[in-house]
Amino acid sequence: MERAPVSLSILRKDGDVKRGDKISTFTSYLPNWRGHGGRHPTHSSVEFDRQLDKISLWIEEWNHEQRCQLIEALLRRSNHQQFQFLYTVMQPHQHRDFMYTAQKQFPETEFTPVSTHTTREVKRRVQLHREDNYYRVKSAYFHMDDEVKEQNKVIRRVRLPEILQDNHIIIHKNDTSISFGTKSIASLPKLCSVPKKRSNKSIRKYKLLQASKEELYNGPANDRFVDMPIKRHIQDERLTQSVPVFSTSSRADKSAMSSTKPGSTAKFTESKPDSDQIFDLSTNASTVVHWYTDLWTDVKRNEFLHKLILKLDPRQHYFISSFMLVRRHRDFLTLLPEKIVLCILNILDPKELCKCAEVSKSWYSLAHNNKLWKWKCDAVNIKVTIPTDPVWKKVYRDNVILERNWHHGTYRTVDMKGNSAPVEAVIFDRNILVSGSQDKTVKIWDIKTGRCAHTFEGHQGGVWCLSFFTPNLILSGSHDGTIKIWNVKERKMARSILAHDGPIWAMVRHGKILVSVSQDKTAKVWDISRCLLLKTLTGHNKPIFAVDMNEDGTLVITGSADRTVKIWDVETGEVKKTIWVSSTTSVMAVSYHKGFIAAGYDNVVCLHRETGKLIKTFNEHEKRVESVQLKIEDPEKITGAIISSGQGGLVKIWNTKMPQSIQTYKLSKEGGSVKSIKFDELRIVGGLKDRIRILDFQAPNSD
Repeated sequence: MERAPVSLSILRKDGDVKRGDKISTFTSYLPNWRGHGGRHPTHSSVEFDRQLDKISLWIEEWNHEQRCQLIEALLRRSNHQQFQFLYTVMQPHQHRDFMYTAQKQFPETEFTPVSTHTTREVKRRVQLHREDNYYRVKSAYFHMDDEVKEQNKVIRRVRLPEILQDNHIIIHKNDTSISFGTKSIASLPKLCSVPKKRSNKSIRKYKLLQASKEELYNGPANDRFVDMPIKRHIQDERLTQSVPVFSTSSRADKSAMSSTKPGSTAKFTESKPDSDQIFDLSTNASTVVHWYTDLWTDVKRNEFLHKLILKLDPRQHYFISSFMLVRRHRDFLTLLPEKIVLCILNILDPKELCKCAEVSKSWYSLAHNNKLWKWKCDAVNIKVTIPTDPVWKKVYRDNVILERNWHHGTYRTVDMKGNSAPVEAVIFDRNILVSGSQDKTVKIWDIKTGRCAHTFEGHQGGVWCLSFFTPNLILSGSHDGTIKIWNVKERKMARSILAHDGPIWAMVRHGKILVSVSQDKTAKVWDISRCLLLKTLTGHNKPIFAVDMNEDGTLVITGSADRTVKIWDVETGEVKKTIWVSSTTSVMAVSYHKGFIAAGYDNVVCLHRETGKLIKTFNEHEKRVESVQLKIEDPEKITGAIISSGQGGLVKIWNTKMPQSIQTYKLSKEGGSVKSIKFDELRIVGGLKDRIRILDFQAPNSD
């Protein structure tokens, strides 16, 4: 804080200062309270100084009740900045030593210690260590503003003089009068005398108490406002224009002055305790409130509050600290019905809810309400598995961790070993994983433990494609040209179909419809529930290596070695569209989703519309692409993801809006081919040379 030399002078009664009137001048270092904070004065800062000087005069004439009224009006119009400042400044005034000292200075006011977190901790600590063998004044618990006002009321008491060894003095307990023998005195005289030894500052304060109103206004500014020197402009103004107005009118005039007309500004009027004078706050107090609310910034408000605290006595300090404690400890959430509280908390985001849970036990309980987090989960796309009796906050947290792991490429690697030949096909659901291998077997794996639950044998050639019919029925297509149905629950083969004249390279199912493609250049449509062939789709000139269907099962998309992708109508069996994808090599993989087709050929992945229009090509693979899977999120904006893999052993994730891959995983560390790949929201599963590798994104840490 900047300190500047101040010259103190004795002022004339007419407000003018002359060189000859300076009786004694000395330099003392006092705080520089200029409104502009030590910088060059501006119009705003000079005006702020003028306002502070006027307030310093008005505060001198206001009694305790009137000051508390003004303080209450200002605090009700304060924001977080002012309360944060006052919380810090008023901390010493909440100490019990302050209460004891203030009680001795103002015995007519009850300075009861206020219960705070600190006092409760001190009490708990002394009781814990059995040190509470001394008397402690009980603390007050303030819940409402009226309780604070009632506590700060002045109690009318008679301060008796110390008169000893006088048997003629009669003190009436229920009366404020004192009788000396037969004489009765209505009230005691004021006992005020100058102490024998006082400092210069104390003497000035004593003389100030004895001064008249006129001497008070014309006295030294340093006495009138603590550490706030008077400005020249206030000396030149007429006191009648800047100070409160006193009147000595009759009682009828008093009631007329205190009444307020309809539509007029409310007046803060209150009679003085010991006189018939009425103190009119209608102009001055409302002016202060207007400046504080409409004209001053947070910086000026805090500066004003700092000066105001220096000017007030311990009674007002106690009122401010008590008034703020009511607002500080009032838990508005617990006072409202739970339904309304949950609607309020639902406005907050999850991070803010977690911060609210740290406030108190009641807020912790409300912020962890299962219904509240159910609303939060409904507002987002939940990708994790939802249990039967979910704790929705845990579901939301796991979903956030999952998205973060996908974004940063954090995963846990799980290997399932058991095949003696390369794995050509993999499929999985929430509980089991099924693999088909060149060793002619179909294996069932527990996806949670990674253990092989059962192995089906029966094919005469390698298994190149798989599909779920029901959770307990598995479809497999083999190099021997057959389709077999396996019962997982009974662990046996349910049906075998002689499907094609050559190896079956791929198949896809939608409801009861199964489509298989083969080396024999045909795609066949089956009613798999009856094992009935519905249609044979012919039109490709070379073997068909890939097949997919649209969401409603009305279209079939095939990719062939003749370098084309054909779109077929399932009902008619006719070709609706032929897309020339590659000009040189075979189409090895296709994937259809929401009107878009992703195809893989050579080392390129391309994205087409259903109409055949090319949207984008992706060519970061070094070797041939053999598996592609597409998921479109917004068809209008063409946003989504493509996962591709191939002989290079790499798995790449592409954003449909970006030409470069956003993530690359080396699924095969040995550099072997990845023949088949499947993924969902939780994991990526790929078939390698002699094992199945899972990249699990639910785990927080990677290998």
